[in-house]
Amino acid sequence: MDIIESYKVQLNSKLPMKDVLQLHQIASSSSSNIYLYRNHMIADAENLPKLLSFFLTTDNKETFTLIKDGITEESDSNTIKEFLENSSIKVNFKIEYETSDQESIVI
Repeated sequence: MDIIESYKVQLNSKLPMKDVLQLHQIASSSSSNIYLYRNHMIADAENLPKLLSFFLTTDNKETFTLIKDGITEESDSNTIKEFLENSSIKVNFKIEYETSDQESIVI
């Protein structure tokens, strides 16, 4: 089933490069699409240059939204949750939405 999950995320400090690369690796191996959204800027986590640019222009304590969309596998969800439990990241809340063939969502 296709599910859209979004996490409101706040950085406690600049995200270390190893964590940015880890997020890129998670997105590349996931069956879902992972996007980051902040202030009218969106980055596909599979696109490393855009992901790097996103985090280089994100200030400490700034909030952004991580959006995971697609076929949800338990292992993908667990991997994202483990990543978000990182000490430099604070998750404010999570929203989950199940899609149907009869509707569309514009992000």
